[in-house]
Amino acid sequence: MGNCYSLQKDHETALKNFQRAVQLNPRFAYAHTLCGHEYVALEDFENGIKCYQSALRVDARHYNAWYGLGMVYLRQEKFEFSEHHFRMAFQINPRSSVILSYL
Repeated sequence: MGNCYSLQKDHETALKNFQRAVQLNPRFAYAHTLCGHEYVALEDFENGIKCYQSALRVDARHYNAWYGLGMVYLRQEKFEFSEHHFRMAFQINPRSSVILSYL
């Protein structure tokens, strides 16, 4: 449901769905990451960062959370932080041309 709302640019409703997924299973790293994506879409970078960090506490190899952090820091023009997080994501998923292009 959350992905459907996100594709329709209804980020607040998508976020509610992903928050419910986190509530149902706090150990589901991808749900935390999807919350982070929605917060970033709403330009709430602070909460987006918190969600990505929560995902990494659950699974340190969840490259989507590393990538999300890299994107936040890139948008904030914190290039050294951004590069570090993209490198972490790329180490986990070296076949990603998207991550490589951001590096």
